[in-house]
Parts: sequence; structure tokens; C-alpha cells
Amino acid sequence: MLKRRRILLFTFLLLFLLKADFCFSFSADVKPICNRKYFSQVRSLISEAEQSVYIILYIARYYQEYPDSSSNRLIRELISAAKRGVDVQVILDQSDWNEKNTAENKATARILSEGGVRVWLDDFKKTSHNKLIIIDGRYVVIGSTNWSYYALDKNNESSVLIDSPEVADVFKKYFAKVQAKSEKFDASENPPKPSLGRRIRRLFIEER
Repeated sequence: MLKRRRILLFTFLLLFLLKADFCFSFSADVKPICNRKYFSQVRSLISEAEQSVYIILYIARYYQEYPDSSSNRLIRELISAAKRGVDVQVILDQSDWNEKNTAENKATARILSEGGVRVWLDDFKKTSHNKLIIIDGRYVVIGSTNWSYYALDKNNESSVLIDSPEVADVFKKYFAKVQAKSEKFDASENPPKPSLGRRIRRLFIEER
């Protein structure tokens, strides 16, 4: 009877361990990249990527009126990486409560998609507040930095660069879980909004 209880207890613990989502510790090289150091480090990593770049971002901005802004340059690096054969996949946040961020992320998604980057929009009812980058199954960048003017050029932001295939593998699996619940961005279903000048012309000229 006692032996049977031990077997049942062992089976229960084994099933619990298999289903539980545990954090594991790995040896890794960790480098802080705070404030303005983030841009140069991330740009270098993307430009040197050889196999893959996987990204989840809460905010990704492309400023048409400021072509040389930091976020624009990072987005162009992703497009360049995709054009040279790197597997570039990006998940951007969309939500039912923040229409402005959703619209602006979709505008960036269109630019990325037209440049050859595969883009997904996350679960509409869940906020993806991530700032996660995984490169070549080795490097992970994670922290507070969004891809926007203020985050990249003005704010105090704290991020780290982790050099560890084991850590990268954990986050690749996490990326896949988020991606599985996201929707593939289709540029044909998300036409670009007319520019401010175009909207003014419609209002005062074309509609008369």
C-alpha cells in the first residue's frame, strides 16, 4: 500500500514538473545597453545578422517626415537584412483600447511588409508590451526601449544584451507562442491612410 502511494506521488510530481513553466538559469555574457547605447548596439547586431532576427515590440514608429530618425534607421536595417536572405520576423502590438498605437504600428507593419519582412499583429485582446529581439539564435536584447523617437533619442531607458544560445532558445520558444496567437499582417487588407495634405485637399477641394 505504501509502495503504491509512493508511485502515485512520484507520478503526480512528474506530471506537475512536465506541465509547469519553470525558469532556468544559464551562464551568459550580459552587457547593459542603456539610453543612447541601445541604438548603435542593436543596429550593429541587425546589420551583422546572418540567419535570423525575431522581434516583438509594443511601439515601432516610422516617421515619414523624419527619414533619418533612429527608429527609421532600425526599420531600414530590418528590411536590408531581409533582402540579403536573413529570416526577419516581427510581431507588433495591436489592441482594442489603444487605437492610435495600433494604427501607427500597422503603418510600420506595411513598410516592413513591403520591404520583405514578415510581420504579425498580436492577439487583439492582449497587450504585447515586449521589447524583445533575438538574433541568430544567440543574442537577446530585452529591456524597456521601444522603437520611437523619445525612447531612442530622449528617454532614460534600460536594456541588456545577452549572449547565450540557451537564453536565446528560451525566448525563441516564447516568440513562437506569441506568434501562434497573432495574425499575419496583410498589406492588402490594411490600406495606407492618406497623408494630412491629401486629407485637407479632399476636405476643401476634391469634395466641392
